[in-house]
Order: sequence, then C-alpha cells, then structure tokens
Amino acid sequence: MSNSFLYPNTIHFDQSYINYRFDWSNFSVPLAIIPWIYIIPSFSVIWKIWKIYWTTNQNKTADVNRHVFLAISMSQFACFANFFFDYFMTRLPATGIFTSYCASIQPNHWLKMIIFLALYTNYLSLAFPILLPLIRLRNAKVIRILVPIIFIYPICFTFYLIPALGVCKTYEYPYSFGAIWIYYTNSMFGLRNSFFNLCSIFFWLVVSVVINFILLVKVIKAKSQIVHHGGSSTSYKAEFSITLTTLALIAFYVLNGVFVLVYIFAYGTNSYTAYTVIVRPFGNDMQTCVIAWVFYLTHPAFKKRVAVHPKSTIEVILARSHSH
Repeated sequence: MSNSFLYPNTIHFDQSYINYRFDWSNFSVPLAIIPWIYIIPSFSVIWKIWKIYWTTNQNKTADVNRHVFLAISMSQFACFANFFFDYFMTRLPATGIFTSYCASIQPNHWLKMIIFLALYTNYLSLAFPILLPLIRLRNAKVIRILVPIIFIYPICFTFYLIPALGVCKTYEYPYSFGAIWIYYTNSMFGLRNSFFNLCSIFFWLVVSVVINFILLVKVIKAKSQIVHHGGSSTSYKAEFSITLTTLALIAFYVLNGVFVLVYIFAYGTNSYTAYTVIVRPFGNDMQTCVIAWVFYLTHPAFKKRVAVHPKSTIEVILARSHSH
C-alpha cells in the first residue's frame, strides 16, 4: 500500500516535491523574515514589564499591584511562545526551505510535536489575558489558583493529537508550488482543531466582556469614592493604561475569531478571503506586540521620573471596599 494512499493530501514521497529546490525569490521568504524586525524589540519590552514585577517583588513595594505586571508578562510570554512554534509550523515551511526534506520522510511524531506546541501555546495565549481584569476585580490570590488550571486546560483541546502523526501539507492558493505547512493526520475520532479553537475564543471573549462589565459597574458605584480619594494624576494614568490594554485584548479575541471562521469557510478557495492565510500570522503578531507596547508606552511605571510604580485608582478603591 503506497504512502500517498495512507496519507492523502500530503507531500510525503511525492517525487515532484522531493525534486523541489528552494527559491529565494519566493514571495513567502520576506514574509518569514519581516516578523523578526518587530518581534525582537517587542520581546525586550515584555522583558522590561517582567522586570518591573520582579524588582517590585524583591523590594516588597506596597504601592503597586505587581500581579497586574505578572498577568501581562505571562500573557505576553505565552504569545511569544506561540509566535515561535507557529513560525516553525507555518511561515518557515511556507518558504520551501524544508519541502524536499519533508517530502522524503515518513509522517512522524516529531512533526506532530511542532503543531502540538503551537496549538498548546495558542490556547495559553487565549486564556492568560483574562487574568488582567480578573485580578483587578478580585483578590490577587486568584492567580495562584488559575495559573495552574490555565496551564492544564489546553490538554482538553489537544488530546486528540495523542495518536496523530505530523505531516507536511501543501499550501493552497495564494501560495505557489513548494510552500508547505505542518499539520496532522489520524487524530483521535477524526477531531479537528478549528472548532475547538473557535469555541475557546468565544468562551474567553464572553468571560472577558462579562468581567469588564462587572468591573465597570463597580467603578460607577464607587465614583463618589474616587472624588473623595482624590486620585493622583499618576494613578489615573495607570488606570488608563490598564483599561486600554484590556480593550486591546478584547479586540484581538474578535480578530482571532474572524480568522478562524474565514479559515473554516474560505481556505482553499480562489476568493480574496483566501489571502487571510497570509494575513493571519501577522494578526497574531499584533496581539504579541501591540499589547506589550500599549502597556509599556502608557503606564507611568515606565516613566523615568516616576520613582514608585503606582496602583491604579480603581485598584485602590476596590482594595478599600474589600477591606470593609
């Protein structure tokens, strides 16, 4: 029995792909190079955010909710990890640099590990952002409970990969011949990731909107306390920064959902919507980079003249309300 029959719609042992030669002029090559121009500086930004959390922990400063910095750091580290594994699953193979090699080997579990790690970190990047509004609403101790759960929950959406094998598939239109990506075959019960991913995006979007709505109601009720508290300009800037970051996170939930829907209904067609297969990774990069930069550029903790990393006004008010 031939391998083409065992693993249909793959390039394994297809002579035309074995004979393929990498071409630097392929349009997918610059698409694989460009991301590093903005990813590397963005990684330095998330490292600075983590540094604020770590130094605050060391100094035991009481004037900052360091768990906010921890939540954003973990969310962005998950995004960077997802960028890395997704890069080796989609963008780098799309250049054709591995096409000949991949066509000459059997489908295997090593290829599957690439897509598993890409999917696993994707689910982490969807879940961790919820910590930011949740920490502001409830006691920060919730992070000790939720973080282990978040690390475990992606297994519930990737268990079907246990018996699966990783394969190399050719990209459809608009990519040219030789562009491939890493996928899987023979999954448990024939399950696919797209629908799990869409449900996860919808769930976390709803949870995020609900939590932020509850937080908004609490803020409105505490308006008189804000006036009485006489919140400083720095505290208001901190509040604005965290709110803006949260709104950006909600926007990216919607964007991810749109990309998944387009993939389900338009991938492989010759319509203009098929070009989203090229745009999708850059959309994910926006979540990886924009969130970090928005928080870094707007939060007063990163201003050189600010000696103390302030809590936002809402955090102070809610902390007082919890103490009564």
